[in-house]
Amino acid sequence: MTTTTIIDPKATVLPLLEGSTWPNAAEALAQVHTLPVPTSKTEAWKYTRVGKLFNQPYITPKGDATVTLPARLPFDTTRIVFVNGHFRADLSDDLKTDKGIVIDSLKHHLVHGPVKAHYGQVAPIGDRLFTAMNTAAPTDGLIILATKGTKTSKPLHVLHITTDGGQLIQPRDLFMLHEGAEVEVIIEHVAEGNASTSLINSIRENLIGEGANLTIHLLQNEANGPVHIGLDGVTIGTKGRFSIDTTTLNGSLVRNEVNVALAGPEAHAELNGVYVLNGTTHCDNHTYIGHDVPDCTSDELYKGIVAEKGTGVFNGKVYVKQDAQRTRAYQSNANILQGDDAKVYTKPELEIYADDVKCSHGCTIGRLDEKGLFYLRSRGVSEAEARRMLSHAFMTQVLERITNEEWRKHLASLIDAKLEAL
Repeated sequence: MTTTTIIDPKATVLPLLEGSTWPNAAEALAQVHTLPVPTSKTEAWKYTRVGKLFNQPYITPKGDATVTLPARLPFDTTRIVFVNGHFRADLSDDLKTDKGIVIDSLKHHLVHGPVKAHYGQVAPIGDRLFTAMNTAAPTDGLIILATKGTKTSKPLHVLHITTDGGQLIQPRDLFMLHEGAEVEVIIEHVAEGNASTSLINSIRENLIGEGANLTIHLLQNEANGPVHIGLDGVTIGTKGRFSIDTTTLNGSLVRNEVNVALAGPEAHAELNGVYVLNGTTHCDNHTYIGHDVPDCTSDELYKGIVAEKGTGVFNGKVYVKQDAQRTRAYQSNANILQGDDAKVYTKPELEIYADDVKCSHGCTIGRLDEKGLFYLRSRGVSEAEARRMLSHAFMTQVLERITNEEWRKHLASLIDAKLEAL
C-alpha cells in the first residue's frame, strides 16, 4: 500500500510565522494553515496569480542593513524610515515636533489601550490568507495617533527601503485620528540592488474619527523591486474624510486593496489611482466602499496606461445598504493600451439596496486618440512627443484631484519621465 505525502503549499512561509508575540498571532497562524492560497478560480484573485510566491524560500528581514538614503523630497516633510520592514529611529527625523500626535514604531505600543481596542478590528482576517500571514507575524509597523483637534505641521514621509531579495517583509500600521484631527502621509517604497525575490505583505488600519481628515499618498516606483501585496482597511466616522492617491510606475507584481467603511453620516471617501506599466509589470487595484449609513459620499477615479507586456487590473465595488439613503457614489476607470501584448482587465461594480441614491460607474479601454496624434504631428510635433503630450493630458484629471500642490508637481515629473521611456 502506498501513501501520498501532502505538501502544504505555504510551507515556505510557515517557519517565519511561528513564535510571534504580537496580538492575535496564534489564532492568525492557525488560520494561515487552513486558508487556501488564492488561485485563478478565486474570483477576487482571478487575474493576479500569487501561487508562485509560495514556491521559493524566504528569510527573516534584515533590519540592521546598511543603506544609502535617497535625496529628500523637494519640499519640507518629516521623514520616517523603515529598512526591510523595521523602524529605524537612527535614520528618521525627530518625530515629537507636533504636540498631541504620537508617531512611533507600532510594536512599542501594543499594550496601550487604544491599540488593544482597535488593532485587528479595521482589517479583520476574514478569508484573506495574506491578512492572516501578516497578523501571525508582523515585521514592525508605524503608529500614528492624532488626538482631538491636532494637525501635522508638514506631511509625514514614510520611506520603506528594501535591500535584498528573498525576504518576507510584513509591515503593520495603525493610524488613529480622533475628532477633528488632520494628518497627511506620503508613503514611498525604494529598493536598493535587486530585491525582486522579496515579498512585502502589508496591512494598514485607518480609523478616522468624527470630523477628522486623513490623506495618504502612495508611490510605488521600484525597478527590480519586491512583490507588493497591500491592504488598507478604513473606517470613517461622522463627517470624517479619507483620501488616498496611489501611483504605480514600476514593480513586478503589485496588488493594492482598499477596503472602506463609511460608518457615520456625512462621511466621505476619495480614491484616486494612476498606473503607467511596461515590461512585464502587473498592477491590480482592488477597491471596496461600503455605504453603511445615510448621507455619505464617495468618489473613485483610476486611470492607467499599459504598454509592452504590462498588465493592469481594476476591480471596484460600491455597496449601498438598504438604510443608506441619500448616498452619492461615483466610480470611473479608464485605460489606454499601447501595443498588442498589453492587457487590462476591469470590473466596476455597484450593489445598491437603497432607493434614494445617485450612483454611477463606468470603464473604458482604448488607444491614444488618432485624430489628436494627427493634429499634433501636422503641426510639427514629433510622434514620440505627441504621444507623451496626449498621455500626460490623459492623466491630468487624476493629478488635479491631489490637493498637495508640491506633491502633485513631484508626481507629474515622475510620470512624465516614465512616459518618455515607453
